[in-house]
Amino acid sequence: MDTELLNRYRNAVTHLLNEPGDAGLMKPFINDLKNYLGNITSISTDLDMNDWNDENTSQGVAISPVQAAKCTEETLRTQIFMQGVKFAIEVRLKATTDDIHILYAGTGPYGTLLIPYLSVATNPRIKVTLIDIHPENISAIKKLVKHFSITQNIVAITCDDATRWQAPDSQQFDIIISETMTALLKREPQVFIFAHLCQYLSESGTLIPQKISLKAWLTPFNSLMQTEDKPSTDILLKEFYCLNIDEAKRLNTGDTSAFKGSMLIPNGVETNYRLKLTTDIQVYKHLKLTENQCSLNIPLTFLPHDAQLRGGEAIHYEYIMPKSADFIFKFPIKNTIKTETKLAKFTDLNSLGLPGVKRMFERAQAAKCGHSFSIADDEWALWIKLLDSLALPYHETTAALYQSQRIEEFEHWLNTNSNLTPS
Repeated sequence: MDTELLNRYRNAVTHLLNEPGDAGLMKPFINDLKNYLGNITSISTDLDMNDWNDENTSQGVAISPVQAAKCTEETLRTQIFMQGVKFAIEVRLKATTDDIHILYAGTGPYGTLLIPYLSVATNPRIKVTLIDIHPENISAIKKLVKHFSITQNIVAITCDDATRWQAPDSQQFDIIISETMTALLKREPQVFIFAHLCQYLSESGTLIPQKISLKAWLTPFNSLMQTEDKPSTDILLKEFYCLNIDEAKRLNTGDTSAFKGSMLIPNGVETNYRLKLTTDIQVYKHLKLTENQCSLNIPLTFLPHDAQLRGGEAIHYEYIMPKSADFIFKFPIKNTIKTETKLAKFTDLNSLGLPGVKRMFERAQAAKCGHSFSIADDEWALWIKLLDSLALPYHETTAALYQSQRIEEFEHWLNTNSNLTPS
């Protein structure tokens, strides 16, 4: 490999491990890192993910080698995890004169959280066991170990399912690393990897990440028009799940009680709220990732059409695992009497002087409540004609129509997005 490229790679690793987290400033270094590792392993982030297969396990989906490689492109996520691992290792090295033993499960093709650190930090006291379920990843990791001449640090490289892998007799690890997750701990087996592997963690050892906190909030409806009486802040309902060493140990004993529960909706809550779910990650001590900092922290905001948030009632939740783990939620159902609703006429004008808007808004609200209503044969054609005259796309307009809880919100959307020159 070209010496200049190797120097650029080492410079990139040094910056990523030591500079403050900054997605913009660190992006060129991430590019140098992933390009170099891609050249060595022949698993490039430029490859088509459709040509590579995920591995379905009994406890979650192990993403394909190329998709795992592409995760490296998330700058802040990669940098904070790399720094968390480095910090944890250095704390441990200072605390003891013995060798430190690290287990890294779900390495992907690059071993991103650990291999780059080992490639620039020569220390024979670091002893590492590497596990991945994909043979292609194992082959790639072996190439990197040989290329960086770090065989003195490697105890074993094993192709296995980390939720079933068995450590050698009496083997204990000081640090167990696994970043096999998506936001809200959906789909991938992070929970079950930690639940299984925690039995091999030493008394004073640490998991990385140390803590994954899932929280539920009430958030103001994504209003299309702000008003003075509209709430402007989220209301925390509950941390409804926390994956850390204590929870991993409980799961290891078969205690899944934290997989289900409920949260009380505060009194006084009105219907202009939705449920927002967030994922906060403490990688190690002060090194954290929080809302919208990477794909692992993207919040999910929703409310089923047949649900209504009423103060004093509860939202129930459960972590289920048919093949792909996910939290499901049960909401208080709307109290509705399904009678036929009389709607405005299509010819009735709204405050913008447009026909059809009042009727279509009332029709959307009635549909969300499960009410029946009569429909004229020509009204849909008239509505499409109106949208065409306003240069409004059907799908976006329909979404705005159903998302709006008041007609003023929908009218504001129309005023903002249309040419308001109907023919």
